[in-house]
Amino acid sequence: MALYNSCCPFIKEESLGNNFYLSEYDNVDRRILYSEESCSNSGIEIVPMTVTEYADNSKWIIAKSSASRQTAESKYWIVDKDFKVKIIRDNDSTINIIKSHVFGPFDSANFVQLLLDKDIKLTLKKIEQD
Repeated sequence: MALYNSCCPFIKEESLGNNFYLSEYDNVDRRILYSEESCSNSGIEIVPMTVTEYADNSKWIIAKSSASRQTAESKYWIVDKDFKVKIIRDNDSTINIIKSHVFGPFDSANFVQLLLDKDIKLTLKKIEQD
C-alpha cells in the first residue's frame, strides 16, 4: 500500500498543472514553484512568498502575494501555463522561457485590467489557515 504524498512529510503541496506547484512549509513560506518533480521544493520560484490567494484553470494561474501578514501592500501575478519547456539545470535560457510566461507583479487596478484584456475568468480564493 503506497502512502499518498509520503515524500512530502514537511511540505504541503498542490499541483496546479504543467509542473506548477503551490508549495507550503508553513503559513509564511508559501509560494508557487515550477518544478519537474513534486516534493522537491527546489523548483524555480514563480510567485514569491507569501501567496495569500490564488486560482487556476487549464491555461492560467492568478495569485496574490504579500511580503508579510502585517503589510497591506499586495502584489498580483498572472501566469500563462500553456507552454512546454525542458528544465536544464543552471541554464539561464530555461529560466528565461519560464519567466516570459509570468506577468507581474501588478497593483490591483492593473491586475484587474489585465484579467479583462486577456479574458481570464478566474476569481482569487483565499487560502485557508490551519
